[in-house]
Amino acid sequence: MKAIVCVPGGVEVADVKDPVPAAGEVVVAVEACGLCGSDVHAIELGFTADGQILGHEFAGRVVEVGASVGTGWIGEAVAVDPIGSCGSCRACTRGVPFGCRAVPNLGITAPGAYAQYVAVPERQLVRLPGELAVEQGAHAEPLAVALHAVDLARVGPGDSVLVYGVGPIGLNAIMALRLAGVDRIVGAGRSAGRRAAAAAVGADAVVDTRETSIADIGARFTAVLECSGAPGAFVEALDVLEPGGSYVEVAITAETAPVPLLRLVVDGVTIVGSCAFDAPTYARAVEHIGAGRVPVASLVSERVGLEATPEALVRLRTPGDLVRVLTRPWDQ
Repeated sequence: MKAIVCVPGGVEVADVKDPVPAAGEVVVAVEACGLCGSDVHAIELGFTADGQILGHEFAGRVVEVGASVGTGWIGEAVAVDPIGSCGSCRACTRGVPFGCRAVPNLGITAPGAYAQYVAVPERQLVRLPGELAVEQGAHAEPLAVALHAVDLARVGPGDSVLVYGVGPIGLNAIMALRLAGVDRIVGAGRSAGRRAAAAAVGADAVVDTRETSIADIGARFTAVLECSGAPGAFVEALDVLEPGGSYVEVAITAETAPVPLLRLVVDGVTIVGSCAFDAPTYARAVEHIGAGRVPVASLVSERVGLEATPEALVRLRTPGDLVRVLTRPWDQ
């Protein structure tokens, strides 16, 4: 099969062996996989292993099953939860299955979906409604990330939330906040195209952070979802939280930020990190997409085949107006 494999300095298209399903696994023919920012940065910074196949936001059809898996799966359209979980270790029982060391995560510690085929544990499959385009299932992973972050923010009707950073995760967070019934959502970001997308998917106001600091918005927020990873974002965002507010760090960042401990105590502010999601949250994301409650398809800027995927991963380092790019491994 064709796949995008990591090599020193980047990625390339290569011929690799087709996956063979082990007991309890199936093989999925990948119809679409999102090019995730975490993959873009891992490749750019050289945090990948030679021969590694990335890609964890995907959907497709089951084409082969391993031992102990029913043949009823053959031909089924599925979204795939990439997070492996044993269900019994400390990380899994504490609700952070991404930290499970017993089961690999697809596209991270196991081969992923920047490929024509991928082997998947049966328990990580979620059937898609028959009338739904299979490609839509590739949006479930970033929506699940956003749903989990919104759950941690503890917000709903009557609340006001700032989404700092309006890349794909920030945009999904805006949609998730709308599902939660939040009264006012403000998006803040640098890209004009992504700010326009934020308004289109439900932000009540959008701020250009190149021109306006969030301190100048003139509002206090019930919660801030930090989805940018921008230097200084933590300090900026903490300053606009109302007493009892929640700061949720969603972006991956290496920044070490100062924490005003007196503010935490006096104002009762909560700071929490949001890492991935659990299986019920992923299933909830698929349900929302299948029911048409979130305009996820409107976020797609481009669809590319495997041959154009390496170049797209480079362009996404400075995305400009690009919002979301899907690789479709069978397209020419």
